[in-house]
Amino acid sequence: MMRLIFSRNIALAALVLILLTACAPQAATPTVDIVGTTAAQLAVVMLTQTAGAVTATPIPPTETPTPAFTDTPSGPPTDRPQAKPAALIAQTGCWTGPGDTYTLISNIELNARGRKNVIILGMGTEPGWVVIRNPYFNNPCWVRIENMDIDPNMDMSQFPPMTPGP
Repeated sequence: MMRLIFSRNIALAALVLILLTACAPQAATPTVDIVGTTAAQLAVVMLTQTAGAVTATPIPPTETPTPAFTDTPSGPPTDRPQAKPAALIAQTGCWTGPGDTYTLISNIELNARGRKNVIILGMGTEPGWVVIRNPYFNNPCWVRIENMDIDPNMDMSQFPPMTPGP
């Protein structure tokens, strides 16, 4: 009889254990790490690739002639002194065209010595105007030639004529 009670208790314990495991919450399904999986797959591909085979036939060398050094004669010395860069001698405005009817781009301020060196880009087709590179914005703008101190040795014909836009 004791044996029967013992068996019954064991059967009952087994049944309770089965019911508890059946009713226990299921483990959540793991989420797939797409980025990590892709990186791992890419690493495997990169580690298993082999380098291309070297070709058995070498490329034939090409003969490149070496140019001979030639002494280039220089032209006759020029007696004309080098022209100084153009400089503004008055504080002035810089416009998109010749005159106050055009848009004012900037006012050109002079330095402590009362000068501002500028680069001449061209001669305006309007008399009395020069096109310079704006020293602040690096774009072309128009200034009055009377506001400039231009070296008398500078050949002004070297600059192209420039026509204002609309």
